[in-house]
Amino acid sequence: MTLRDKTVSGIVWTGIAKMSMQVLLLVVSIILANLLSAKEFGIIGMAALVTVAIGMVNDKGLGTSLIQQKDLRTIQLDSVFWGGLVFAFALFLFFVIAAFPLSDFFDQAALRWVIPVQALGFIIGAFGIVQKALLTKEMSFKKLAIIEIVSVLASAIVSIMFALLDGGVWSLVALVLVRDFVTVFLLWFTVDWHPKAQFSWHEFRLLLKFSAHVLGNDLALYVTTNTDVTIIGRVLGAAMLGYYNWALNLIKLPVTRLSAIVSKVTFPAFSALQDDLLSFKRAYLRSITFISLITFPILVCLGLFSHEFIVVFLGSEWLPMEWPLVILVPMGMLKSVGTIKGSVLMARGRPDIELKWNVVYFLPLLIFVYSGTHWGLNGVAIAFSTLYLLTFPIIQTITNRQINVSGSEFVNALLPALLAVSGMTFFTLIAKWLANTRLHFPALTVFIVGGLVAVASYTGMLMVFHKNLVLEFMSIIRIKRMTR
Repeated sequence: MTLRDKTVSGIVWTGIAKMSMQVLLLVVSIILANLLSAKEFGIIGMAALVTVAIGMVNDKGLGTSLIQQKDLRTIQLDSVFWGGLVFAFALFLFFVIAAFPLSDFFDQAALRWVIPVQALGFIIGAFGIVQKALLTKEMSFKKLAIIEIVSVLASAIVSIMFALLDGGVWSLVALVLVRDFVTVFLLWFTVDWHPKAQFSWHEFRLLLKFSAHVLGNDLALYVTTNTDVTIIGRVLGAAMLGYYNWALNLIKLPVTRLSAIVSKVTFPAFSALQDDLLSFKRAYLRSITFISLITFPILVCLGLFSHEFIVVFLGSEWLPMEWPLVILVPMGMLKSVGTIKGSVLMARGRPDIELKWNVVYFLPLLIFVYSGTHWGLNGVAIAFSTLYLLTFPIIQTITNRQINVSGSEFVNALLPALLAVSGMTFFTLIAKWLANTRLHFPALTVFIVGGLVAVASYTGMLMVFHKNLVLEFMSIIRIKRMTR
């Protein structure tokens, strides 16, 4: 297979796998929402100060230096493994100590125990950083997808069992830790490489030089990612944070579970194309198109059926999250196509750009979100979305210039999804209006009928106006089948 076939096939295969993952995670979250309270979700939202950091360190950080290298030697792999393990222990100890002032800051005593236990994820995840990087570099995305599906399924079973046994907030802790443990176990079982008792400070320092900007950007991204959570938890309390986190996590599902995997697929591919700018540009624009075709309709449907979704699956006690969910949709759409910018900047050897941007972005974010708390959850959602919509064109333009992509080329890459989603929205709103005001259907029926209309109209719009994309998608599916 060519690099293009590997890249696009990887996106499709893992995209399909992530769709399954998204459904699984959504089902598990719905079950837990019916067994746990908004306050317990809010406490975990406060503990996200740890979980977000774990995800960033384990998924990016030192592993990116291995992916970016064209040739790897055993001493480099061993040095990254042992160096990463030491770094993980340091982070674990930091959060164990930080748990006490954080629990006082949020006025939640439970955080004194929840945060240290969650911080074990640093150590667990460190054992799989090199193996995950090797699979990513080899573009073995089918294996990675299977590992993730199995680990999430195992963690879901354990988490639901905890909740049924009145485990409370520990049910949500188990959801993360069990997933990480199973992931590492399967990585060691799948990858032939295992660490040897050797370490080279020279090799580690060279690899760390590339990762320094990535790790620095992760730190800046960590601060900006947790700003809204920290302010809401402090000002509005655990229950309000629980509602907000549920709405935000629904928006993040297609963003993190679909767009993030595309960025993982494209980073090694873009790195291989770093000397062929024209091919790099074409691959980037095609990736933008496919991301938007998947995420835009999902996010718009979340907004269109927010009320029905909450009433049917979560219960009326979760209705305070309805409008924040709707308001966050435009931000989620832009964020889904923006996730790939990190792959572009790292492949071009310029992760420092994203680092500088996140540093500059922090102060406006702090001001906007804190001001929004004066109008409750809706005010926070409006402030958060407004700031992202205003600043997205700036950082995206800076990124596009690294590979000579013009603004019109970027917009044209999004047009198929935008046009199809516009048609879908028009027909779906008509169907929903008829179902609610004329036929007086119950919420579940409105959700089902409206969903069918949305799927049919979106697919129809693509077939009529962008049939070539559908045919290309089908050809990629055939490539995937041939390479199993």
